[in-house]
Amino acid sequence: MTSLPVIIIGVNPFAIEVAHILQINNVIIYGFLDDDPKKQGTEIGEIPVLGNTEENTYWDLIGKTCGVFVALENPIERKKMIETIEEDRKTKPVNAIHPNALIANVKSLSYGIYIGAGSIISPETKISDNVIIGPGVTLETGVIIEEFSQIGAGTTIGKGAKIDKNVFVGIGSTIVGSLTIGKGSTVGAGSVVIENVPAGKRVFGNPAKIL
Repeated sequence: MTSLPVIIIGVNPFAIEVAHILQINNVIIYGFLDDDPKKQGTEIGEIPVLGNTEENTYWDLIGKTCGVFVALENPIERKKMIETIEEDRKTKPVNAIHPNALIANVKSLSYGIYIGAGSIISPETKISDNVIIGPGVTLETGVIIEEFSQIGAGTTIGKGAKIDKNVFVGIGSTIVGSLTIGKGSTVGAGSVVIENVPAGKRVFGNPAKIL
């Protein structure tokens, strides 16, 4: 966890969850940035919405005197913003990891990661940059989660499963071990996945079938 104050980009329910986790980890939140004019100048709790991402006054602090977490809900906008920060500000987003999450000795734990309360991260897992793991998720031994994937609350991912880049797994899903969920695919909420999912496909149901 960073020792710098943090700017959170985005004002939405996810951003509020991120702020809560940072605060209970004793990280100072400098403020929010959001490009919606209606949100600027307001406060979330006691945290100000400082302005938008076009204002150099705040943008130039990122990577210099402030860390950053991108909490945009749209995954395409979130990825684009993170890539802009990495290129322009020469820095990577901080992690927001709930102190109640149980994290074993993982193979890799990178940058810009969100891990919600009560999640269990087993040994030999790999979590790549900018992954979102909701509350109550279980990653069994040897699971690999690639960049920009999102795992919904209450999901269980079995031993040795691989979740490729830009995958969305809906809440309460189960993915049997040793499977591969292909790049850019979507697993509907509550699904039970018992076979590999090809890249770019949507699956749903118990057992999950391609839609």
